[in-house]
Amino acid sequence: MNEYIFYTSEGYTYPPREDIEIENCQVLGRANGKNVQEARNNLEKECKWIKECGFDMEKVISKQILTDENKQDIQEIIEYLWKDEQRHFQEYGRPKDHIYHTLKRLRKLVG
Repeated sequence: MNEYIFYTSEGYTYPPREDIEIENCQVLGRANGKNVQEARNNLEKECKWIKECGFDMEKVISKQILTDENKQDIQEIIEYLWKDEQRHFQEYGRPKDHIYHTLKRLRKLVG
């Protein structure tokens, strides 16, 4: 199951000084689903206030959240490949397009 965050740039928010309106993004919620459409449908069912407040679901932006389970899966793959790919990287003269660079970036991301 994947998790998504949904937000919009519609409307306004108020800072502690409520006499000032600020145009920015508003987080509408998080929802789970097999894919973004299922998660969006779940959000609409769980948070009926979104439509009631006048937000246009067509303008809502979604981004998948990297869950702890996703991070663990990525970490397992990295650790499985790490030593062999590091050795290959060095043997082939440290090429710029080697998968080892990707593994390093992912290792930082989930580490």
